[in-house]
Formats: sequence, C-alpha cells, structure tokens
Amino acid sequence: MQFLQTDRTIKLGLKTVSWIERDLDNLGNPEQLKQLREQLYTLARNNTVAIENTIAGYYTLRERIGRSVRRFPPSPIALHGQFKRKSELASISTAVDIYNLVSLATGMSIGAHDLQSIMGNVRLDITCGNESFHPLGSDEVRQVPADEYAYLDDDNRVLCRMEYRQSAMTALSGNSHECLFIVQGHENTSHELLLNAAEQVSELLKAHCGSHRGNVWQTP
Repeated sequence: MQFLQTDRTIKLGLKTVSWIERDLDNLGNPEQLKQLREQLYTLARNNTVAIENTIAGYYTLRERIGRSVRRFPPSPIALHGQFKRKSELASISTAVDIYNLVSLATGMSIGAHDLQSIMGNVRLDITCGNESFHPLGSDEVRQVPADEYAYLDDDNRVLCRMEYRQSAMTALSGNSHECLFIVQGHENTSHELLLNAAEQVSELLKAHCGSHRGNVWQTP
C-alpha cells in the first residue's frame, strides 16, 4: 500500500504524516491507560492556548470548502467539546484511546484505518461527488458531495470524510493487526508538530499494543 496526497489538497493547506503499524494487539484492557489518561488530560488543561491556536486552522479549512464547522465538526473540536462537558474522553479500545488522547493534548486530527479493509492505495483528494461512504455509526452507504477533501482507496470508497467522520468499514477492532495511522494538520501546523504527534502515537502503540512502525509518508 502507498499513501498519496494530491496537489489540490496540498494547495488547500492540508499537511499529513501517515504510517503503518504492524502486529498491533488491540485487545488489551483500556484501563491500562489510566496513568496516560491523567497525564494527557493535564496537558490538555495546561496548554489550552496552543491547542486552540492549532484547532483554529480547522475552522479555516471548513471556510475554504464551504462547510459548516457546527454541522461537520473536525475531530479535534469534537474531542475538546466532549472533554469540556465530561472532563474525560469516552473509552473505545486501547489503540483508539491512544490516538484520541494525543489528539486532545495536541489539537491535531489523528485517525486510523484497518489495512485489511482497504482496497489498494490510499489518497487524500478532493471529492467528485460519486464516492461511496459508509459512515461510522450508520447503517447506510451514501455518496459524499463534490468539492470536499476525503481519504479514498482505489475502489473510490471514502475512508474518512474530511476529518469529520470515519468509515465503518475501516474502523479499528480487536481483529485489527495492520493499520494505517494519519496525523493531519493545516497550513499553520509545522512539520515538526505533525512528526512529534506521529512519533508520540507510535511509541505509545508500541508500549501498549506491541506494534512496530512500517512505512512512513509525509506531505512534501
């Protein structure tokens, strides 16, 4: 598998670091992350200014493609909204909890996809309006509108619509062992910030899920 990012999405300001984690064990009890949760919750509370500055760039992305932040909240905004309401994040699985916690503490959009459900390569591209999408939490497969950015496989299936909603077909489960992880920023996020977030996620996955890093791709 290769990860590709088109010139149109680069011109939009999207920046990415993506990589493969191999031999991942996602069956561990998320309770093992209790200490990590408290550490990253504290970071999120203490670094609100820097995090809010990072999150602001996702508002700009929504404006550029004519989409509402309120209707299509970027994942970092949704996570921070949940954290402000409940003072914690909902637990899903060890791997998902790890990247959500790093997202919360950095303000970066981070997601993951099960490789066994992906057909061919993955590309970050602008939609044409004929791409199929099965949103996580929905029973329906639908088409996405044209002129949005999305992660697509070679069968033209949407893996993630903007950084708003992931596909149900590639969501991580206990049977996920080889996974594509993506840290996505915008024109105001430095490559150093992207790389640091990716490194943090990968090291935590190694420690708690026993995985090791494979191929790495970065926006030119």
